[in-house]
Amino acid sequence: MTAAAEAGAGGAAAGERAAGQAAGGRTAVRTVARRLLPLLFVLYVVNFLDRANIGVAALAMNAELHLSPTAYGTAAGIFFIGYLVFQVPAAWALNRFGARRWLAGVITAWGLCSAATAFVADARGLFLARFLLGLAEAGFFPGVVAYLTTWFPARRRTRALAAFLLAIPVATAIGLPTSGLLVEHAGLFGLSGWRSMFLIEGAPAVVLGIAALRLLPDAPDRAAWLSIAQRRELAAEVASDTPPDRTGGAVLGRVAHFALVQAGMAFAAYALQFFLPQVLTGLFPGVRPAGVAALAALPYVVAVPAMLLWSRHGDRAGHRASLITVPLAGSALAAAGAALSHLPVLTLTALTVMVAANLAAVPALWSRCTGALAGRHAATAIAGVNALANVASFAGPSVTGRLADATGGYQAVYAVMACVTATSWAAARRLPGPPAAPAVPAPAALPDGTAG
Repeated sequence: MTAAAEAGAGGAAAGERAAGQAAGGRTAVRTVARRLLPLLFVLYVVNFLDRANIGVAALAMNAELHLSPTAYGTAAGIFFIGYLVFQVPAAWALNRFGARRWLAGVITAWGLCSAATAFVADARGLFLARFLLGLAEAGFFPGVVAYLTTWFPARRRTRALAAFLLAIPVATAIGLPTSGLLVEHAGLFGLSGWRSMFLIEGAPAVVLGIAALRLLPDAPDRAAWLSIAQRRELAAEVASDTPPDRTGGAVLGRVAHFALVQAGMAFAAYALQFFLPQVLTGLFPGVRPAGVAALAALPYVVAVPAMLLWSRHGDRAGHRASLITVPLAGSALAAAGAALSHLPVLTLTALTVMVAANLAAVPALWSRCTGALAGRHAATAIAGVNALANVASFAGPSVTGRLADATGGYQAVYAVMACVTATSWAAARRLPGPPAAPAVPAPAALPDGTAG
């Protein structure tokens, strides 16, 4: 055989090995998606419901505990103080104890804290229960986002994050009507409806926390349901997308930039999330709590296909800033429309567009964020973004309550949402993308002579 023929044969063999590795990587990613994403999705549904069900409880709870809109807004928002305080320590604990044990403990703890809200007697007790719930939940969301970076390469992460984050609208779309029925009809152990709701909806987290110990592997090399070849192929795919570590100053600058974008989104999301049932009670007087909760679910029902379609487009488009800026512009314009509207149906339509557009931007933002902050300290950096942004999450319901008290309505709140979301849009236009990944060496040969 001539040298040229040998070179051609060698190149063809290398190409076949590369194609085989890529195909094996795709197979491993599909296996991971089938095994992990349904469980993480269910966990986040329960997580978000336990955080947001206070909005429906307020329809009866505020009168029983004598809460003004300002006091209720403070109670809803104080969750994020505990959430912020424990965010970075929770990321350290995730690295220290491993994803399986840490996430299982976090899940169980928030379930107990959520159920304990059933027994508060006054505003101070509610403030404490919400603070502790935030403290318990602090390690879950940033922990899972960092966890997913070890299982999915960057180019496949947007859709994986969307599948996980889809829990937000699903939890709201299903949870709000369920919570409304419980508030109206439940009477567990002689407790009032809203107290029974907290007790019943806190229980699944305790059960799932125990299940997570068995079902969540710490890393791909601990996953018994992946073959040795799949583990190596997956590791190679993830490594090929991992950029080099950056200096502390560069990381801090990126953390602050991503936090600024997320802050505006979080402000608008939670300003509306915790008050939407009360907003709709004002728009449609005479509707019972279960009916109000069903109406409040409508924006999140629309958000489900919006998130799926936009994330599918995002996987094809890559890390373009427009994947974040376009929905944010739509959200800001819809909020401005709600501020100018005096027709109930038109207001509900504008709020629906605002919610759907805001949520459609979330997977693209976190995909870009995890790409830009990947490296040894990814979990801490992601927790830093979430912690800084959640200052705005506290401000959203707090400002909403104060403005509602001061103006007797929510038009001013919508105007503030429009301004804050527009600020996020402006900041998102210059978000950093992921740095270039290092070259990955050719896979080592296994004992049988095949590529590893």
